[in-house]
Amino acid sequence: MTYDEIKKLVQENNQSKEYSAEFVICLIWKETNFDSSAKNSVSSATGLMQMTEGAVKQVNRCSPKGVHFQFSDMTDAAKNIQCGTLYLDIAKNKLGGIDKSYGTGPGYSTSIVACETCLKAGQPAAVALEKIHK
Repeated sequence: MTYDEIKKLVQENNQSKEYSAEFVICLIWKETNFDSSAKNSVSSATGLMQMTEGAVKQVNRCSPKGVHFQFSDMTDAAKNIQCGTLYLDIAKNKLGGIDKSYGTGPGYSTSIVACETCLKAGQPAAVALEKIHK
């Protein structure tokens, strides 16, 4: 998918009260390079935000009544972003932060925050996204 397609999807589906659209866009780039069909070969991580079966279950346990996702929904880009952004808030508030629960450990979010800062400052997307894979 293109940056503009992802930006529109995130703007329409970001459920996070904690994280900006720019942060989510940068996280998606870090996780999948905007490949909505991405699947991890060693885990159940699927879709743009690489949601695992366990993360989807966590979202379903912690979300408001009426909000429910199936793991099979994670191949749908909009639902993946909805579920993934709810998970980001859960990760921040209940699971010790994004570095511990979403990423691979300390420092995982450093490049995401650098990318977010660039996008918010009006830098071209290509410049901002380059911060992720340095």
